[in-house]
Amino acid sequence: MRKLPTIPQIAVVLFAAATIASAQTDWKGLYAFTENGGKNAGGAVILITHQIDVFEGGDGLAASIQSNGYQTSAELNCSAKVQGTKLLIYFESYGENNMFEPYQQGDLLLTLERKTVKGKSALLTYWGKFSASIPANEKSGKVYFEKIAVDKK
Repeated sequence: MRKLPTIPQIAVVLFAAATIASAQTDWKGLYAFTENGGKNAGGAVILITHQIDVFEGGDGLAASIQSNGYQTSAELNCSAKVQGTKLLIYFESYGENNMFEPYQQGDLLLTLERKTVKGKSALLTYWGKFSASIPANEKSGKVYFEKIAVDKK
């Protein structure tokens, strides 16, 4: 004989579903990271801006990455997956403006992780196939991106 779920069991399932939905919604928004590489030999300033826009896609979260600046132009369409306190961003396709096209569908580009560091909330970056343009910024597990806008949709 099959046992019907109890009210506490139903409550746990509903709470878990609400927590998952909330975790995905918390990631929606615009993130930015600007790299300053100083000046090149000719005196030109080496600035590169990376933006990640996380939004609701057809099957959950999606993202777009845009990188623009000194010898850099990239538009990447991505899928995004929440795992605990992490947001994993996977390459799906290229946008219109790309200087290079080194990624394959499904490549893990980067991971963002929310963590408390020295009592303060931090957003850590773990580089995957996508990495910083300036070698000094290529170390994973550091704060690079900052959330600059919340997606209200």
